[in-house]
This record gives sequence, C-alpha cells and structure tokens, in this order.
Amino acid sequence: MGVRPIMANPKGSSGMTLYGTRNDDSTVTLPDMGFDFMYNGDLIRTIYTSGNSWIGIGSSSEHIKINRRDTSYNNLYYSSEEENGYKLFRVRFEGNSTYNGWGNNNLVWEVSFYETGVIQIVIEKTPNTGTDSFVNPGIGTQSITLETGKSYVLISDSKDGKNYKVTEGLYFPDKERFLIIDDEGIKNFQEVESIPKWVKVSDMPITEEILLNYGNDILPSSLEGIVGDSPKVYYYTDNPDVVERQEKFKFRIKIIATSLPKVIEQKEDFFIPSEKLISNIIAEVSTDIINNSGNITKTNGIVRIAFSVDSGETYLTFNINENDYREVDIKNSLEFLDKGINPENLNLINYERLNELIELNRKIRFAYILEKPTLSDVCKIKKLKIFYS
Repeated sequence: MGVRPIMANPKGSSGMTLYGTRNDDSTVTLPDMGFDFMYNGDLIRTIYTSGNSWIGIGSSSEHIKINRRDTSYNNLYYSSEEENGYKLFRVRFEGNSTYNGWGNNNLVWEVSFYETGVIQIVIEKTPNTGTDSFVNPGIGTQSITLETGKSYVLISDSKDGKNYKVTEGLYFPDKERFLIIDDEGIKNFQEVESIPKWVKVSDMPITEEILLNYGNDILPSSLEGIVGDSPKVYYYTDNPDVVERQEKFKFRIKIIATSLPKVIEQKEDFFIPSEKLISNIIAEVSTDIINNSGNITKTNGIVRIAFSVDSGETYLTFNINENDYREVDIKNSLEFLDKGINPENLNLINYERLNELIELNRKIRFAYILEKPTLSDVCKIKKLKIFYS
C-alpha cells in the first residue's frame, strides 16, 4: 500500500452530497459506505459523526477525534468515490472551533475510508484548541497532533483492522497483482470445490491486461496445483516509486520448507507373558536441543502414540475424559496428532482396561507420529519400556 512522503490536498465539497447544516452536539449516522471496512475485527459499513468534531467507525463511539471539544459544523458532506479502481467513502466537515461560532469555518477536515482498509485524514484548517486522538485497536487510544495543511495515513498491520501505524503523507492505493506460470500455462490462486490451489486462467503470452484481470492481490504461500519444477512468478505494480526507479527495487521470494508429519509403525508385536499384567508404559522421547555447553532449548516438536492389540489391523488411543480407549486412524495425520496419546500422559491411561483388551491375543504393538513444524525442531523416540506386575 503506497504512502507518498507528500501531503494530500483536501478535495473540497464539489460533487459531494450535503448531509446537513448547523449542527452543535447531535450525533448523525451517514449512509451505507457501499463496501465492507474492517475495523477491530468487525465488518463496518456505517460511519457516525457529530458537530463536536469526531468520527465513529461502526458505532457512535468517538474513535477519531479532530480538535474534539464543544465545536459545531456549518456543513457536513459525504461521497462514495474511486481511486485507481478502489472504492472509498469520504466525509468532509466544515465547521467552527466553538459551538456558537457559526460561519467561522476555522475547523475543516476530510476523512476517507478505503476498501483496502486504510484511513486517510486531511486537515484543511484546525486551531489546535481541542483533543486529537485515535482509538487504535490492539494498542489503545493514541494521542496524535493533527496540523493545518497536513495529511495522515492510518494503515493496519493485519487484515482484522488492528495495530494501525499512523504516518504523515498521501495515500494512493497501488495495484499489486501476482500470477504464476508453470508447465500448463498462466495460473492464479483460487478455490475449486473447497480446495484452494493454482488454476490455469490463460495461455501464454502474459500481458498487463491478464495480470490486472486475473492476478491475485497477494502471493499465497502454497504450491498446490503447480505442475513442473520451474514455475515463475509474475508481479505487477503501478507504484510510481517502483515504476520510475526499477533499478532500486528487487522482488524477492523466500521459500520456507517444513517437514511433513511422519508415522512410524512397529512391524512386529510384543508378546505379553500369560502370567503377567502390564502395570506401566514409559516412552522416552525428546523434543529438545542440547548445545555443546549443555544448555537445553525446547522446540515445537510433537510426538504422539497409539497401540494395537490385533497386529496392526486397528489402532487405539486413550480418552482421558471417558477413561476408555477409542480407535484412531493413524493414516490421518491430523487425527493422529489431535487424538494420539501424549507420551507424558502414559501414566494416566487405564491399565486395568488395557489388560482386558490384550487378554485374548496377549500381544501389543505401537505406532508413533512425529511432527516438526519447522526444520529446526526436534522429534526423537529414544526408548519404550513396558513394566509388568
């Protein structure tokens, strides 16, 4: 999203709809914005304001205060507009620094809400005699100094409209598009029958029109649907800083590899002596890294266990809440990771019920699943001990 290091000029009231005149304290509700705007995790379509010089985003709470005090407005305008193909909703306040200063027009500002999730404040005039602040979700209420002749861009660092960064400058909604070319042709990323993947949208050659019409706004972190070993990413932007100084900008793609969960299944059974009962099972596993100095660092490695009493035909896990055993599909990695037995909980399983299950065949075998969310994580099975009584 482009923030230029220059100030935005107020657009003025030409072409806007006059909502109302001469308002002191009343709160007003502006018409539907025409698009969803995300703020603090909520989809917003309505803006509120008042003669007391504030903006409410989705409610009559005072989220943006611009010289907030007992002020008034002479005219309040709104309009639905477009910039570079993106929708925006603009509010213009022409008012007075005091409630009875009708016609002074010494407090004039514009606030624009973009469908990209960005807010821009343009100050045409302010006497700086009141409160300037912004309720920044995830951070709290921020005091900001809004000055005559300056503009301010508020950009969230997340898609849910939280943790905004406030920057002086001009916002211009750049267009960014991504497409991939593989052995089948030009592809974009879309959902087909509930499966997100890269899908062919055109044959070569690639053109600006194809990028604009079919390109994704972001580059998804998935290679699902890609055919061949040498896919190419094509990137489009109309950011003038990049277009005019291409030699100073580089587009880098970083690929982070992860390890898929690995299932290890015992090939043969352990036979349990007829006169013995299993009293305890201990699995010695490690998810730690130990450096040369002996310092231990825990990693995010995960180990889960299941066992079979029918030579691997089915596998069982233990439900602590029900105090009983249930089948688990060890070929379903998500199910195995979610429902498998944590090695740390082997002392909590029902050994009386376990001995009943093995009474007929007197044998047991184990299966393990190891997951390393990153390549630097550790998963080790050191030893399995079965104790009898």
